[in-house]
Formats: sequence, C-alpha cells, structure tokens
Amino acid sequence: MHKIQPEKIAIYKDILAISKFVVCYTFTLIVSNSIDKDLLLEKVAKRSRIYVNIIFTFLILNIIHDIGMSSDIRYGIRSYKFLYQHPTYLVSAIVIFLCVILSDNRKKFDNFIIFESIAILFFSLRNKAFVFILGYFFMKLVMKYAKSIKIRYILILAVIGIFSTYNKIMEYASYYLTAARPALFIVGYKLACQYIPFGSGFGTFASEISGDYYSPIYYEYGINVVSGLEETAHSYIGDTFWPYVYGQFGFLGLIIFLWIILNIFKSIQKRYQYNREIQSAAFLLLLYILIASTAEAIFTDVTGCFTFAVIATYLGNNIIESDSQECATASIE
Repeated sequence: MHKIQPEKIAIYKDILAISKFVVCYTFTLIVSNSIDKDLLLEKVAKRSRIYVNIIFTFLILNIIHDIGMSSDIRYGIRSYKFLYQHPTYLVSAIVIFLCVILSDNRKKFDNFIIFESIAILFFSLRNKAFVFILGYFFMKLVMKYAKSIKIRYILILAVIGIFSTYNKIMEYASYYLTAARPALFIVGYKLACQYIPFGSGFGTFASEISGDYYSPIYYEYGINVVSGLEETAHSYIGDTFWPYVYGQFGFLGLIIFLWIILNIFKSIQKRYQYNREIQSAAFLLLLYILIASTAEAIFTDVTGCFTFAVIATYLGNNIIESDSQECATASIE
C-alpha cells in the first residue's frame, strides 16, 4: 500500500510466512480426519517418554560435570541445551513431548516423567521456560477447580507471566533504541501510529525477510546501526514477533491477528471438550506459542507450524467426531 518495500519477492514471501501457521493448522485438521488419532497418540507418547528419559539422564550427567551440553551461564548456573544448537530449541521440544504425554492415558511412571520435563525446562534457564512452568501449575489448578478452561484463565496467566518477567522487561526498556529487541518494539509502535490503521506493509519490518531484502525503514528510524539490525548482520531482526504484527499490519492487523488466535482457541475448546486432559495439553501448547512469541518469531518459523500441526493431529479427536458425540449425547438426554 505504501510501497516501502521495493522488492515484490519479499512481499510474496512475507504473505506466505504470516499465513502458513493458519494454513498448517487448518490443512492438518482436514487431512488427519481419517487417522486413528488414539493409536497415533499412544505411539508418539511412548517415544516421547523415552526421549524425555534420555534427555534427563544427560542433564544429570551435565550437572555433575560439563559434558559439552551447556550453553551460557545464567544466574551462576550452566544452562542446558542437550544436543540442540541453543536451549530455546530444547525448550520447544520438551514442551511438545510433555503435552503429548499429558494427552495420553496416564501410565504408571508419568508423574516422574513430568518431573523430568519440568527439571529440563528449568535448567534450560530460559524465561519462557519459567513462565511455561508457571502455566503448567496454573492449568493444574484450573483443571481441579474450574468446570472448563476459558479465555479469562489464559489472560490471568498472561498477567502473571508479565509480572514474573517484569525485571527483564524493564531491563529491555532501559536500552531504548540502542538494543535490538526494545528498538523493534518501540519503532514497531511508531510505525503503527505513522501508518495507521494498516501499518507499513509486507516485508518492511521485524522479520528475516525485511532483513534479507533490507527495508528502508531501518535507515529512516536510525536503527540500522543497532547491533543485530545492520544490513550486513541482522541476526536479531526477527528476534521477536509482535512488533512484526503491529508494525507491518497496524492496529487493525493486530486486532485481526488476535481474532484468529481467539478462533483457534475456540476450535481447541470445542474439539476437545469431552477430554479435559487433552484440552489442557492443547491449551498449554497454545500458551507456549504465545509465551515464545515475545522473544522469537514462532508464528512464522518451523517450530510454530510444527506445534500447530501437533495440536491438530496428535491431541485428540477432530471436530467432526466431537460434533457426532455431541449429537449422540443430546439424543440420549
């Protein structure tokens, strides 16, 4: 609309990037209708338990002596990454393993598997892992005392998450435009205001694509000199997600995106209404995606698409089966 990004290929790539998680979720729901999901879940959960046990064993060994599976030092402790390039990938994997296990019928040693998963997440020393652990225990309380999982519980948890990472948020804010992440948040807001209501447009801001086809906006706002946002070295340019949404697509785009997330929430709520354990596991995965989106572009990367595929495929019945069960229940009554 504003013709800021001169390269059309960047625009096309960005359209694909922002739409693929919705396409992935919807397409997986459709193609998985004929799959025996209970059998698939049982097999995947069995393997997930094995993987968690292996990763936990190496965690213990790495705590005793550094065996090359550590990353950086945080809070005076070596962060654990197992065989992954970075602890963030370990966190994503463990969250998926844990949620798949929670969805399966409880086995004898599952409580210990859950303990192992939480320990691995803790020793990754990632803030998003800490918030997810809080989310897990909060969801247990909701499951125990509430009749159903509602959007307000997710909002309450979001507030708890913000307060738990308040110091980190204030630290980022103090850097203003001299560090990549706060610069993206601040300039994204300025773009939303300047190009109200639709934002600056596709391929223009806070994405790898806007770095590969370097957007003029970075020069316009003087953040082309910020470490990680330079034209020749922009490894931090996609280091968060929400500035990408409200910066490129404006306040209207942000509202539409939140509406899409709300509809996915309602889809999960309806499809899994007859199995609260599966429903809570699916909500935990969605919660993790929202948590991770504050620090990475998870909605547009492989991890996000795979997580939505897991929600659609492994975790419970599809909407057709749920509707059939609802009709059957109504006829009995």
